[in-house]
Amino acid sequence: MSITYTVDKFYSDDGDKVVGLLCTDADGNAFIIDKRVKLVDGTSNESYVKQAYDASKAEIDTWASQYDVKGKTFDPTDSSLSS
Repeated sequence: MSITYTVDKFYSDDGDKVVGLLCTDADGNAFIIDKRVKLVDGTSNESYVKQAYDASKAEIDTWASQYDVKGKTFDPTDSSLSS
């Protein structure tokens, strides 16, 4: 499944960088997740986003997995799924 990640939020708050990611799949299904990453001098914006993505990966994967079989046809004669 192809997912596009768009930065939805990006601001500093109480010693953290708050990063929001809007995750959209090819069918237009969307999921928004926010993560707090500790502020560290010299850290690039890209690094904060990568850290937030890494911290969100399991939740994003769980969200995406609900669409793995959606829309597929089930054949009970051989217990198969097809597109």
